[in-house]
Amino acid sequence: MPNDFLSTAIETALEAGDFLRRHFGTDIKIAEKFSHDIKIELDNLAQEKIIASILKDYPDHQIIGEEGSIGSKDSEICWIVDPLDGTVNFTYGIPHFCISIAVQKRGETIAGVIYDPIREELFTASEPGYPKLNGKVIKSSQRSFLSESVGVIGFSRTKETIAKATDLFFNLVPKVRKIRFTGSAALDLAYVACGRLDFYIEQQIQIWDIAAGILLVEKSGGKIMTKPIIEGKTFSLKATNGSLNLDFVTFD
Repeated sequence: MPNDFLSTAIETALEAGDFLRRHFGTDIKIAEKFSHDIKIELDNLAQEKIIASILKDYPDHQIIGEEGSIGSKDSEICWIVDPLDGTVNFTYGIPHFCISIAVQKRGETIAGVIYDPIREELFTASEPGYPKLNGKVIKSSQRSFLSESVGVIGFSRTKETIAKATDLFFNLVPKVRKIRFTGSAALDLAYVACGRLDFYIEQQIQIWDIAAGILLVEKSGGKIMTKPIIEGKTFSLKATNGSLNLDFVTFD
């Protein structure tokens, strides 16, 4: 059954990716503005397409998405969807964004897909099974020295989380090879899973940004540490390649 869910997730992500790719670089209508984020109409349109695709195969399942939820909370299967992770990048013409789709059974993630429609990179994972990038098995890096590591620190919206991320940045910069800021949490996790990055740390992140990526990292040999902020919805997160020691990074 997880393979059936994975097939639907792949088909759905590819369709949504084609939709986003066709609109990338066109005039974008901004629906809402925030201090450090924006929402665009394409977020909603992409999620509507994803929901329709999933419900076509599984009409009784619950779907939780960044743009709202649908279906029965009593369903043992829940799809967790981010139709456009990296909205600011997309809006500003930066070609680094993705679709993220995860499937959970009674709260445990059993399948996940992250699709980058610009690079046409499809990251997939299922339980059981191996994580893959475009059909080839991937694994996290083996780098164990901080001085050789490259990672990402995410900066969330609030003043408090930005302040904490800034402190962490100045703490880590002298210790690591490079710190990057990419604007897509799901792709950050996918990059840890395939060995491009060695760690990713975020003070406050939503479940739809990370559900698929967490499965990818864990299946690739990496390690995940989360601390709930709002149970089941919002978390602090630390992802590593499994070899790097970042125990000194904690969430107060």
